[in-house]
Amino acid sequence: MTNLGTFIVVAACVGMGYVIEPLFFELRNTDRNKSEVVKKEKTAKPKKKAKKVKSKPVPTIKIDLSLVKPADFPETVSLRETFEIASDGLTLTLEQGAALNPIRLEGTDLVFKTKGMALEHVIDVDQTDFKELVLPVMNARIQREAEMKRIEDAMPVVLDEVAIVSCMQASVAEGDVSEFKADQVTEWVAGEDMEFDGASYQTGMVTFEAETILGKQQQKAIALIENGEVVKWCWAKTKLEMR
Repeated sequence: MTNLGTFIVVAACVGMGYVIEPLFFELRNTDRNKSEVVKKEKTAKPKKKAKKVKSKPVPTIKIDLSLVKPADFPETVSLRETFEIASDGLTLTLEQGAALNPIRLEGTDLVFKTKGMALEHVIDVDQTDFKELVLPVMNARIQREAEMKRIEDAMPVVLDEVAIVSCMQASVAEGDVSEFKADQVTEWVAGEDMEFDGASYQTGMVTFEAETILGKQQQKAIALIENGEVVKWCWAKTKLEMR
């Protein structure tokens, strides 16, 4: 009986060993895995914070608004920020980017209308992209005007027949020629263009009476005209310069 009891006790202990040992190893492996996960989490490099993207500042455009002409205006401009219009107790909110129709400038203010509305409103021009749009158009116009002026300045003044006569009379009255006086002239006429010393001139011709050793005689003189002024008087026959 004693041997049988001992055998049963030993068998029970052995059976419990088969059950307890796997559980022990499983718990130990779980603890080890948790330890490794914790170590990995501790050693992992922290993620960098995403940088906030800063909005680009609105460019400062320097422009002399007094030089801007209506012809330079764009058809529409856009709002850079929300803008409120108060009228008759009502408030209309125009969102950023809304299109405005520019009417005219008043100093640094832009008078505008909105689509479908007849009333005019005023806004600081810098609250729109007006300067940005108008600057290249204005500069192009100014350059064209400067080029046209340069061409006009380079072109000689061309007188008609009446102006040629008037020009000769003014020259004689101012004493540009001493060979005759205005009261000696019997005829003032416009002449043909003429080459003289390698240059081209408009001309006028006068006929005047002069006292000579042979008595009174009809003489002719040519006025060389350049850019609307008499620059030289010559004898018609010899083309020699008069005093």
